[in-house]
Amino acid sequence: MLDLNTYVNEIVWWWCWYAKEISWQIVIAVSAYLCVCVFLYFLLKNTNHRPWQIPGPPSRILLVTAHPDDEVMFFGPTIYNIVRDNISQIYILCLTTGGNKQRKEELWDCAKILGIPEGNVTIIMNPELPDDPTLIWPETEVSKIMLNFIETYKINAVLTFDKFGVSGHKNHISLFYAFASMYMEKRVPSYCKLYILESVNIVRKYVQLLDLPISLLSGSYWYFVDYNQRRIIKEAMAAHKSQYVWFRKLYMIFSRYTFINTIQEVVELDFDLDFQLDED
Repeated sequence: MLDLNTYVNEIVWWWCWYAKEISWQIVIAVSAYLCVCVFLYFLLKNTNHRPWQIPGPPSRILLVTAHPDDEVMFFGPTIYNIVRDNISQIYILCLTTGGNKQRKEELWDCAKILGIPEGNVTIIMNPELPDDPTLIWPETEVSKIMLNFIETYKINAVLTFDKFGVSGHKNHISLFYAFASMYMEKRVPSYCKLYILESVNIVRKYVQLLDLPISLLSGSYWYFVDYNQRRIIKEAMAAHKSQYVWFRKLYMIFSRYTFINTIQEVVELDFDLDFQLDED
């Protein structure tokens, strides 16, 4: 019959062996995932991405943002690829000045670095649309501004935030719901489609290229930049001098939004489901 010490030693040995095996399996799994990420990076770097981008492509794309710096912090890879391909005209409609004149000038400087003409950048000054992360903007006012721009410039595709606004900022979220209400009321021209930037959880948001496999599987359309191309995006963000503080510098280093944008097309059924879920 085993004595107590022997019995305890056996249990400890088995637990150590089990922990060692699990640790090795974790190391192997993590290593394999890292290899997949590196492989995908170099594959994408040397691949034509056009089949995975917004189809058409649309002749005129409108990017609707809430604040100066949204365009480069969240949509940088998309803008870079659209400008580089030189097939679509891209317009930026920013619904606030960000609080001061300097931020307007910074947005124009940023757009210039990204290759967007100053004439394609519109900044709205409207007291009903304050820069406030706790405030949902009135849908009627936002949709009126957006619809006027769509009809004036014959916009084929609108790109904006989804209902989570990437960062949960309520001004961002307002853009989605304003367009949703406009779409459900049949006020959107038939030639115009809506695309939204996919929001991801906080872990995926800050793992840089480690999010590549999941992003490629989850996004209907996507835009990717490599490390060399990403320098242009970082340079453009630096043009927002008043906003380029330490935590945004860290964001530009770690955020997957500086490497890849995953985009979904939205149809009326999606809006119906969103509103039903929100009411529940």
